[in-house]
Amino acid sequence: MKFQHKLSVAAAIALAVSALAGSPAQAQAELMGPLRIRDMTPFNILRLDMIPAHAVTGGPGSWAIEAEISRANTFVMSDNVGAYLERRPTHGPLRQSDAEAILDLGEDSYYVDGEVTELDLTFHYGLTRRSSVYLTLPAYDFGGGFLDGTVERFHDAFGFDSQGRDLVARDRFQAVVALGNGRAAFLEPPVATGVGDPVVGVRHSWPLRNSHWTLVADGAAKLALRGERPFLSTGSNDFGLQTSLQGKFRRQGIYLSTSVVRTDGRVLGVPIGSRVVPTVTAAYEVGVTRQTNVILQLYASESAIRDTSIDQIKENKYQASLGLRSRRGRLLYGIAVTENVANFENTPDVGVSLTLAWLSLRP
Repeated sequence: MKFQHKLSVAAAIALAVSALAGSPAQAQAELMGPLRIRDMTPFNILRLDMIPAHAVTGGPGSWAIEAEISRANTFVMSDNVGAYLERRPTHGPLRQSDAEAILDLGEDSYYVDGEVTELDLTFHYGLTRRSSVYLTLPAYDFGGGFLDGTVERFHDAFGFDSQGRDLVARDRFQAVVALGNGRAAFLEPPVATGVGDPVVGVRHSWPLRNSHWTLVADGAAKLALRGERPFLSTGSNDFGLQTSLQGKFRRQGIYLSTSVVRTDGRVLGVPIGSRVVPTVTAAYEVGVTRQTNVILQLYASESAIRDTSIDQIKENKYQASLGLRSRRGRLLYGIAVTENVANFENTPDVGVSLTLAWLSLRP
């Protein structure tokens, strides 16, 4: 039932973009590239994630300050945890005794319920017409949130299964994991807010002669300068490479990106292990006015958690985003909504992202 729900959402997104693509534009649109949002999966949030490259160009000395704030509502659990929750005499929040019982099941399990907000503050600086560097500082907020009731009412209104949300209390942050023989029990986040590991990167683009296409290469490193910190740092330095092919036409843009990230360390008390995680993104941008664009973006990636007997968490992650973005002078702003579209027990149910950027571009 949940699969049918996600397919209907994906179909609605595609229909909306098709309708917008057919609407008249006032003039040639200013194309800005794919949505620059990251994967908010609980076991992914602290590792390096290569954000799709923007398509804005400027001369040497150009700079930009970009703020991306994302909030994701997550309710995921393995089948054995679901069976345990159904046997409980109460549907209240998990207690310490529940966490111990789940960890003592004698098999791999996981349960994560809560909302996570991430603010990525990025400073870009142009070295040449085609090369730039950037620095990103992430900040996190963990809590029970307020979207649980909205998600449940949506499920009820359309007759979708609650997927176990009715077995626990709303608006709580609770996590119990035992993946890969690791043990953890967070009935509330160890930290409410905090700053994560900085990311430094470099970017270079090569216009493909006599075509509308540009090849872009990015390299980035996440630096765990303060070591492992629960909910704030994996404790490992991550390194990533990304290549993008960007096609910009009169009022439409097509963007394809592939990346690999070398990661390690621990997330939510779970060891990721040393591994390389590949990711693919595809985006379609269409100008609906001279200043405002709509973007449909698809995301696919391997799970960072592989050392477990639970197939649900090891499955690939597939997500779709629909965004609206506008530029007025030097100010760029936008909003996007992200839904998981397959393998629903390893990705957030829904995410919302807001973008605000100030651009100072030199000719």
